[in-house]
Amino acid sequence: MSAAQKTPVAAPSPYLPRGLRWTRHARRAWDPIESLGLYLHFVVVSFRGIGHALRRNRRQTVAIFTDLTWGNGRAVIVGGGVAPVLAILGIVAGAMVGLVGFSALDMLGMGPLTGAMSALANPRELAPLIAAIGFAAQAGCRITAEVGAMRISEEIDALEAQAIDSIPYVVSTRLIAAVGAVVPSYLIALALGFAATGVTVTVVQGQGSGAYDHYFHMFTEPVDLIYSLIKVVVFVLVVTLVHAYQGYHASGGPEGVGIASGRAIRASLVLIVTTDMVLTLVMWGLDATISFSG
Repeated sequence: MSAAQKTPVAAPSPYLPRGLRWTRHARRAWDPIESLGLYLHFVVVSFRGIGHALRRNRRQTVAIFTDLTWGNGRAVIVGGGVAPVLAILGIVAGAMVGLVGFSALDMLGMGPLTGAMSALANPRELAPLIAAIGFAAQAGCRITAEVGAMRISEEIDALEAQAIDSIPYVVSTRLIAAVGAVVPSYLIALALGFAATGVTVTVVQGQGSGAYDHYFHMFTEPVDLIYSLIKVVVFVLVVTLVHAYQGYHASGGPEGVGIASGRAIRASLVLIVTTDMVLTLVMWGLDATISFSG
């Protein structure tokens, strides 16, 4: 039978009587609420599947962890993983804090206080934000592409046909691997950022190391480092869930995966900044309790 002779597939008519056309607008208004409900259900199932992934999918989790951390080894940046990207971002961010911070404070005769700026700005705001954005750009888009490719190639459907829960296998394993890859990488990047700021101020700008170290240690609080790590973990979970959700529901072939990646990175950037504001208010409040003395 030729293509022209094939029997057409019946489809529901979009026609609505005049008195019921308002329901079309009501359905459109309901779509965002429905999408939010689907996403929240996806989040709950993903977290609930973490225990299952740890028990049943350890090999898959380790493989994803290695891939996220170090990449495919083809190049440090292009084919690399999270660890080299965060290390380079940490060094650059720390150097910028040293350059800009010292220049601004030195105009007021307070150049040595750059050590205090490093102790406060790096762990509280700058380092977590840069790490989250770097993770979203490097690992998040990869997650969307991988999960989206599994969806359009019907690998996820094949898992479900074999009675394998697809979300724990595909998403929960990536949640575990993402947190495991980012925590040590971020701590190393934060240390490199502190070192880069110190080198920039004392070597490049010529500020005395004694004054810099004095103010740096005065304003360094262990609780800030703990809060900073909590921030990064929350950011990574949010980014991973957003990118995995878009990839899991991708459709329309490779073009659909590309569209899903664009949606995911836009949503990630907005959620990172919004979540950062909320966490900053929760952890430090409106009063940062910063005081200068003697």
